[in-house]
Amino acid sequence: MQSKFFIYNKLGLGFLFFLWVVNAAAQHDKLKRENILTGYVFKGNHIQFNFSTLSVLKASLKNQTGNYPVNSKAALGLSISFTYKKNFNNNYSFIIGSDAAILGRNFIVAFNKNDFTPSLIQDYTIKGINSYLSALVISLPLLVEKRWLYAKTKYLFANTGIRLNFSTGADFEGFSISLKDVNNGFYDTGGTDVYANNDAKPWVSFPLNAGHSWLLKNNNLLQLAICSNISFTKYVNGTYQIIIPGKPLTEGKYSSTGSFIGLSLNYVFTNANYRIRKAYEKARPN
Repeated sequence: MQSKFFIYNKLGLGFLFFLWVVNAAAQHDKLKRENILTGYVFKGNHIQFNFSTLSVLKASLKNQTGNYPVNSKAALGLSISFTYKKNFNNNYSFIIGSDAAILGRNFIVAFNKNDFTPSLIQDYTIKGINSYLSALVISLPLLVEKRWLYAKTKYLFANTGIRLNFSTGADFEGFSISLKDVNNGFYDTGGTDVYANNDAKPWVSFPLNAGHSWLLKNNNLLQLAICSNISFTKYVNGTYQIIIPGKPLTEGKYSSTGSFIGLSLNYVFTNANYRIRKAYEKARPN
């Protein structure tokens, strides 16, 4: 009799354990089926790291005297930023942070050796890579972001706002062109003289970014975006000259606003796993 009671008791305990496992599994499946992106990712705030390659708009050259041809073209830039994202809901966020960008510029001109007496040892072309100069610009962005969630693990986003910028460039920065002649002498043929720090004053610009985001298996986010920055301030400003003996002096104004367009790769720490774990613990039977 005691043996039968013991067997029934074990069967009862086993049945209760089975019901507990089934109930826990059901709760797990319920949480698992829930949309993580809308249910957990934006329930807290995010930390984000961005790396961007930039195409900085070409410098502006305004001729004042002479007519020797000079030019500029888009220059390479790089940017690294760290931001904190305050999520209001699944659709809107406020973003603050810091950004360090290397913004390039150049000065393009070609010289015919026969324009000089004595002549140059060869024709020279000062290309963008030969005249590349850059300044490190530190920025504090303030942005508002809008999201369009269209799948369980994907969404589109766009953000815009203002950037407060500070350049670490020099108060005076010169780029000189010296060309060798057939007598082993050198001609000083001009160049640029500018300041590259907005005369030591901060300035405001206007960023506009848009891209696509993917939810990773670790419930963080990977983003690919087109980034841009529009500035109306000539933070690089000065003059240029072209000097060729026997010909009129060519000179004018040289400036750059640092406006750019680029491609950004972003990684976002969501801390969603913490919120998911808390949800599991809450749903687990006591």
